[in-house]
Amino acid sequence: MKRFAYLALSIVLAASFVLATTAPLASAQNRMSDKDVESLMKNLQQDATGFRSAFNSAVGKSTVRKTSQAKDAKSLVQRFQKQTENMLIQFKSNKKADQTLPTVVATADQIDKLLATTPMGDQPSNAWAKVKSALFLLSQQFGVTA
Repeated sequence: MKRFAYLALSIVLAASFVLATTAPLASAQNRMSDKDVESLMKNLQQDATGFRSAFNSAVGKSTVRKTSQAKDAKSLVQRFQKQTENMLIQFKSNKKADQTLPTVVATADQIDKLLATTPMGDQPSNAWAKVKSALFLLSQQFGVTA
């Protein structure tokens, strides 16, 4: 009986050891390298610049053109584009995004609401979808809700 208990305990301990040593490896493989994160941030910054161009063009043809709402909308998108640039610069400097990414995500949420209330057409919508995709991936990497 003691032999059976010892054998069972040994199996449980061995299984626990295997799980404890392989679980961190599995989660580490899901994390992007700093080089990949930097590349994703660069793509986000470029996509944000493209979105800004498409958005500004669409605002000029929209129902809000030549209004304070149009000016505010353009300013919001410009701020977002600058935030993505600053986030990339900060990440290159210290390999962190804990200060900049939440701000970028918050501004993106404002843009989402703006686009929901003031449709701007296919070109800005398609450009924004690319931005949101990259932002979602970054948010996952840093545990920030997007």
